[in-house]
Amino acid sequence: MSDTRGELAIRSRHGLLRDIIPIYSIRQLILNLAALCLILSLSVWALPKNPVLLMAIMLGWVFQFASRPTVMAVSDGQAMWLEGVLAAQGFYEKSDVDGSWRLADINWWSHFPHQFIRFDRGEQVIVIAPRDVMESIRSSIELIEEHTELTFSAEDLPFVFESPEPESDLPWHMHVPGALLGTICVGAFLGCLFSGQMERMSEWGVSAAALSAGRIDTVILHMFAHGSVMHLVMNMTALAAIGPALTSRLGTLPLNWLRFWAVFVLSAFAGAALFLTLHPTGTVPMVGASGGLYGLIGLLIRLPAIGEPMLEVTSRNIRRAAWDLAKQNAFLFALLALMTWSSGSAGGLAWEAHLGGFLFGLLIGPKLLPQSPSPKMPAAAVASITASAD
Repeated sequence: MSDTRGELAIRSRHGLLRDIIPIYSIRQLILNLAALCLILSLSVWALPKNPVLLMAIMLGWVFQFASRPTVMAVSDGQAMWLEGVLAAQGFYEKSDVDGSWRLADINWWSHFPHQFIRFDRGEQVIVIAPRDVMESIRSSIELIEEHTELTFSAEDLPFVFESPEPESDLPWHMHVPGALLGTICVGAFLGCLFSGQMERMSEWGVSAAALSAGRIDTVILHMFAHGSVMHLVMNMTALAAIGPALTSRLGTLPLNWLRFWAVFVLSAFAGAALFLTLHPTGTVPMVGASGGLYGLIGLLIRLPAIGEPMLEVTSRNIRRAAWDLAKQNAFLFALLALMTWSSGSAGGLAWEAHLGGFLFGLLIGPKLLPQSPSPKMPAAAVASITASAD
């Protein structure tokens, strides 16, 4: 399969300003209006006071925005391979009318008219597809060009392949550093919860006001405190996914444990430092392990395969991972801001801690690695981990 020159670039078909309202057909407009009327009736015309309904509206927008029409230029060989995959997997059927590929055996209300795959041939072949599908198409092309052969790994999802370099099961001691860290966070939360002193957990938060009052201990305590059950569950889920994979790449026991904890703590410090720098007179405390977790992610995505140099910060994989994390944080920030505004309370997403921790892990974390790093995590697994971290 011949390659296109340069990187495969996905672009909006209609332009970003048009995509802000991701409605592209009368059917989609009618269904959106019906859903909005239902939400308004359930809220008894008190939408600003109900964060759950606000979240429902925002999630509906995100799901439709994720499937906005996009285009990507590919070579004729890549287009032929993609059409062969579509035909072989059987999830899509090709129309005899316009040559578009649409999902087969699916209810009419499960997709909209703009959700199709089409190959427009000219000097280059232009693929037209929803954004989420286009991401899978691009990943598939890059995988086949890197490994020359792929095996289907799912019977219920298109463009899903077995990893060409599957990882063996990790030994138990690779799970220990993350498990100990998680135990501390969960234990601290449950201790405050069952003692009826949850307000004490907010006192663990770091802020300019707390440091001015002499609470230097908050610089350490904040990384083990969490503001809610959801906050704790999200961070612990990310830790469970990141911990063993990263520990296995940090050398031999016990140095890999020490490196893991060092990266986490120092990344949390970096996140707190950026938070305090941007809020030099702030009074709202910042809590959570997210700064440290983002540092672990930043380091994980730079780890190379055996015999390969460490990934450059400007490499394609790093840029995409950073962009995915930025989009996740933007969505979480907007969602939490709406919920905070609707409830009249203080708080939100400490994106500053996420950014500070990620940059430390990405740029400084490799300095803590052993001279001969272990194999890298497969690209699909890294993408799964970054979507789950908050």
